[in-house]
Amino acid sequence: MKISEVLTQLMAWHEPFEPSAHGSRDQILVGDPDQECTGIGVTVCATYEVLEAAVRQHLNLIISHESIFFGSSNTEDMLQSNEVARKKKQFAEQYGLVVWRDHDRLHGNGQPFHPQRINPDYIFTGIMKELGGENQVADDPLKPLLYQIAPISARQLADFLMDRFQLNGLRVVGNLDCQVSTVLFCEHVMGSAKDKEIIQRAQQADALIPFEICDYTLTQYVKDAAAQGESKVLLEMGHFNCEELGMKAMARWLPEVIQQPLPITFLPAQDLFHYLLSAKA
Repeated sequence: MKISEVLTQLMAWHEPFEPSAHGSRDQILVGDPDQECTGIGVTVCATYEVLEAAVRQHLNLIISHESIFFGSSNTEDMLQSNEVARKKKQFAEQYGLVVWRDHDRLHGNGQPFHPQRINPDYIFTGIMKELGGENQVADDPLKPLLYQIAPISARQLADFLMDRFQLNGLRVVGNLDCQVSTVLFCEHVMGSAKDKEIIQRAQQADALIPFEICDYTLTQYVKDAAAQGESKVLLEMGHFNCEELGMKAMARWLPEVIQQPLPITFLPAQDLFHYLLSAKA
């Protein structure tokens, strides 16, 4: 089965799909799909180390959720101006790797509770399944962000998350010793106008898990809420770390889509962050 045929089958399975007015980010980022597929690696981001792992495991198709050339929308410009990007592309080409970005289709069309959301958000439903939270969802099951859990301390929740997400640590704002029973995945908190909506919704939850954080919006709200005695804590692990479980789940359901005896392997990008703690901490 050629890589192009694998991708055609995957895109057909994602239907119905309508790209946004800006187009779709789902595309081949590097490589020639007109070759036999030797195996599929699934990852949140095809870092250089992930590409090396794919070569070792004889996988020539990598499905990456995120962009591999440092967030640039102009890949050619990045390749011309950045030596690290060029070396990465050359490595992929040397070993005949194809990297397909599967982003927009995985997240599905529409917002939570909106009628146009027909397909699930496979990142967040994947996170739900990997955490065993199917019976704890307190909002839209097609894009689960809010969970009602048995009361535990924020410290216990942090330990659970570090274990399931395979983290080196977490950044914490608020009270680690407070009791939490509602958990909200906040997605992007980037200092934009949308942060106001996130802060409004954050009032529903004791524990908040954002992808990114901005000091002067949600972070400041949580710090002040905790100082006023509220059970409020923010546990920040990073964008890739958070979505990685969704891609781990994809590696589990992808064989049903491909229906071919191809090796399909989850390739963890692993925690991007290391932590140096002050002796005063």
